[in-house]
Amino acid sequence: MPEFSFPKKEKLKSKKRIEQLFTEGKEQFKFPFKLVYDFESIENAGEVHWSFAVSIPKKKIKSAVQRNLLKRRVREAFRLNRSQLSDKLASKNLKLSLMFIYIADEVKKYPVLEKSVKKHLELLSNALDV
Repeated sequence: MPEFSFPKKEKLKSKKRIEQLFTEGKEQFKFPFKLVYDFESIENAGEVHWSFAVSIPKKKIKSAVQRNLLKRRVREAFRLNRSQLSDKLASKNLKLSLMFIYIADEVKKYPVLEKSVKKHLELLSNALDV
């Protein structure tokens, strides 16, 4: 599988897992995102090491077109920058479930979103080192 692909099995879609993420997971803030995440151990070496989702509240961004634009930008930023976590998760046999929740009131440009996603991933990477 190519390094920069984003296949369906890496998307967080299970309602049960999302509920578990919000009840048992940890949170971190880095504008314009709130990140909710949780680590779990995996048995199979071939299993995917993360599941990822984006939430853009309708209360914050009214236009569906703008919400979809933001989701595409966030998925792209994650897809391009997730490699820094991949090796650490594989070495520790962990699976990371994470959901980015947009907290800004207006649509931000891609560089702002990418910088925030990178910072969140860096903080998660540091948390794995501990």
